[in-house]
Amino acid sequence: MKKIIFTVIFIITTIQLHSQVMEYSYEDLDLFYFDPRHSYLIPHAAGTFVNAMEFHKKFWDYTPSEDVQILLNDFSDDGNGGTIVIPWNFISLGIAPFEYTFDVIPSNERMQWLMNHELVHVVMCDKASPGDNFWRSIFLGKVGQDPNDPLSMVYSYLTTPRWYSPRWYHEGIAVFMETWMSGGLGRTLGGYDEMVFRSMYLDSAYFYRVVGLETEGTTIDFQVGVNAYLYGTRFIAWLAKTYGVEKVRAFYSRTDDSDKFYASQFEKVFNIDVEDAWENWIAWEKEHQKSNIEKVNKYPVTDFRNITFEPLGTVSRPFIDSETGKIIVAVNYPGDMAHVESIDIETGQRERICEIITPKLNYVTSLCYDEVSKTVFMAETNNNWRGLSKYNIKTDEKEYLIETTRAGDFALNNKDRSLWAVQNMSGRTSLIRIPPPYNTFDIIFTIPYGKSLFDIDVSPDGEMLSATWSELSGRQSLVCFNIRELINGNSDKRTLFEFEDNSVSNFVFSPDGTKLYGTSYYTGISNIFEIDVETGEMQALSNAEAGLFRPTPVGNDSLLVFKYTRNGMLPVMTGINPIEDIEPIDYLGQMVVEKNPIVKEWALEPAAKAVMLDTNIASEEPFSLFTGIGLASGYPIVEGYKKYAAFGYKINFRDPLGMHNLQLKSSYTANSNLPEKERLHAGISYNYWDWYINAAYNPADFYDLFGPVKLGRAGWFASVKYHKDLIYNHKPHHSDFYLRLSAYGDLEKMPSYQNVNASFDKLYTATAQFHRNFFRKSLGSIEPESGYDIKIWSHTNLANEEFYPLLFGQFDFGGLLPMRNSSIWLRTAAGHSLKDDGSPFGNFYFGGFGNNYIDRFNPQDMKNSDYLAVKKYRMLESFPGRDLNELEGRNFVKSFAEVNFTPIRFRRLGFLYMYSTYAQFSCFAGGIILNPDKDYRRQVYNIGGQLDFQVVFFSLLKTTLSFGYARSFENGLRPDEEFMISLKLL
Repeated sequence: MKKIIFTVIFIITTIQLHSQVMEYSYEDLDLFYFDPRHSYLIPHAAGTFVNAMEFHKKFWDYTPSEDVQILLNDFSDDGNGGTIVIPWNFISLGIAPFEYTFDVIPSNERMQWLMNHELVHVVMCDKASPGDNFWRSIFLGKVGQDPNDPLSMVYSYLTTPRWYSPRWYHEGIAVFMETWMSGGLGRTLGGYDEMVFRSMYLDSAYFYRVVGLETEGTTIDFQVGVNAYLYGTRFIAWLAKTYGVEKVRAFYSRTDDSDKFYASQFEKVFNIDVEDAWENWIAWEKEHQKSNIEKVNKYPVTDFRNITFEPLGTVSRPFIDSETGKIIVAVNYPGDMAHVESIDIETGQRERICEIITPKLNYVTSLCYDEVSKTVFMAETNNNWRGLSKYNIKTDEKEYLIETTRAGDFALNNKDRSLWAVQNMSGRTSLIRIPPPYNTFDIIFTIPYGKSLFDIDVSPDGEMLSATWSELSGRQSLVCFNIRELINGNSDKRTLFEFEDNSVSNFVFSPDGTKLYGTSYYTGISNIFEIDVETGEMQALSNAEAGLFRPTPVGNDSLLVFKYTRNGMLPVMTGINPIEDIEPIDYLGQMVVEKNPIVKEWALEPAAKAVMLDTNIASEEPFSLFTGIGLASGYPIVEGYKKYAAFGYKINFRDPLGMHNLQLKSSYTANSNLPEKERLHAGISYNYWDWYINAAYNPADFYDLFGPVKLGRAGWFASVKYHKDLIYNHKPHHSDFYLRLSAYGDLEKMPSYQNVNASFDKLYTATAQFHRNFFRKSLGSIEPESGYDIKIWSHTNLANEEFYPLLFGQFDFGGLLPMRNSSIWLRTAAGHSLKDDGSPFGNFYFGGFGNNYIDRFNPQDMKNSDYLAVKKYRMLESFPGRDLNELEGRNFVKSFAEVNFTPIRFRRLGFLYMYSTYAQFSCFAGGIILNPDKDYRRQVYNIGGQLDFQVVFFSLLKTTLSFGYARSFENGLRPDEEFMISLKLL
């Protein structure tokens, strides 16, 4: 889901940079792209879609409810995919080459592999039973969750029930099918997955259960969300091995007699509760890994000397400073921010060098080290388009060198001090050279689409460049280039060794340049191998129980390697000693094949052979965002207005890419206690690009039914807002601004303050806001743990031909505490009214936590401030311990300190359909000074806390149950207190 959100943000920003969106249509496919450089991929992408879709139609007896919308994008330097099926079937495909670190992702042809995987998600959730189709007809489509109308949660489940299943359920079957459709190249038959569970057995690690995987299992260790893929893949493969693939197909198929809820369907198919089956799988897994370890131990296991005794989480490529005897490496582990550190090889002493602002999960960042100048080179903005920076250890100075290189995999040429790197752009891989002073680069050569080059290294004499070369078939080999010839335009390569059906990882040169050391799952376990540069002869150097990675020579007789453990990579030393015999291990995936040989028949032919697109059917033309708007859904709503309930209807329109979003709603309060003119409620909201238009008559709100905070108002309003993101490619840096003009009529209460009477019934406002933040989170966090947030507003009210200008702002900053995933923040705000005539239009008002008993998860108009979502006491107008809008002033200064304690993760608290994921306690203390420049100034203080429990319904519907208490103090007055309980939806 995060990938989808990330993609949509970039859709909005990037399409604006191009004059035309193109649409390619073919049968069930609508393929969108907006960069002419991507046009070469369109026929191939369409062919792979048809190839995969035809298989899924037959295998799952599936007829699409609508065309599948696919957006090809190049927003990231690593290939990716994401799928949503609500309100329509939509897939986002990143066309960049994959990240092959540790062979987590297979290296076969990526477009077909992505289509195989992502279309499984479409089928699993779009395929409908008669009951699903009934509700889709009632609600005019597949209903999406809308925080403003929580009943949409119920409608959404009724129209698309299988969407509301745990992530392991979705990814388990997608990975399972992707493997066999790709001819066995996939994670079900992957050495990495085997290694993860083998290391868990070796380390006596806890195996998460069904609920615990979703609560603690995807947050607590360095794998975080990847655990959903790992556990899901293993469990589904075990089901296929134990019960057969036909049972697995019956479990996932949405048919006339299938159950909506995945767990009920599981019990119907397998005649066992899913939790009991999970326990059976874990018991089998442990025996399976025990057997594999016994196989490994038939021959002597390699000895190691630990450098540190604490695993480092994920690590980058390491470098050895021979002068100081220290390892230079980037690390990322739970409870701390990613950073570069030095590790003494002899003592294991660790020293922080510099921060890594945007780490990648599997390799942290692309790193390179120049021992001569003591300079660390690193990639920046690793999750978007990468840039290059350097950090000088001697001077403690960091410098950004190139804003956008789209390159990583750095290697230093010691002869001329140039950096070599691998660049991913427009779906192709290029080898580039970055000469000193490292502020520009040259493209040496570009590889044809589908083939990849990675894990490069330069020989000590600067004459050769080694790399892993991956073919369309997935076959990998270790190759070597002559650097002088590369620079002269000759990209011929010499193959040193071809690894049949296995990965080639992280090969680096020996100090004398005659050997290359790297790793491969050649025997099923990632072991160290030595390859002679001259002859290409290969020799095994280790027999490991778990797995070894990133070997780096230390002198002529030793290697630094990273030993895989359940808590991350552990740096160890070992000698360079050839191994004669290694026993291969057994794969669960191979057992699936033996039990179900039919899976071999699922392999798809290459799209170029299997699919001949009919040019009479295909069409390609510019796509009009305006003509593409369609009806997405419509459903009944319930709203609150003052003290009464209103009943009505809401209709949603949008275009396939989500550029246009139009909502129309109307409700009616049938209560004689209301004046006739206030009984009808109507609203319209429209969003296109950066523009937002809203209008309402007697606006009502669902949450007004449940608590003290009221958003409904008598009268009418209309507003237009322009909201522009200023920074696109430098996360976690973010900057934006907005300008909003609004008009109000028939006012009774102030638009923003429900307890303040409006002195005039007409009001016009203009608001401008500049917002900038920089937030960082460590692995396992639930919200930002360090950084800053700045907001500056200018707000002007025009009432009765009088202007009331107000200026105010907020500044928050914080950082990590020594306890894991805990933080401390100082939050400040100040404001000044430029007119002092006693009118409420020139005042600021404060008070209360700001919560209803049942509340929306995201406060209104808090775009890009998700950290405010649960803890509303952080909002500008909040002041726990006092009533809503009780405190007022022309000017104010507000400040409070906040401590967020380590969240408690629950392994099992609840049921399959409803469970709690974590609890977190936060406490705060501060105060506000009102009218500090006046004789009647007031100083009010408060202290309080909030306890939050996240509760999940049907795997995806996240809510937060909060309890709060605050006490306020003011000289000369008795203390006040406030209790708060709130269930925040969506």
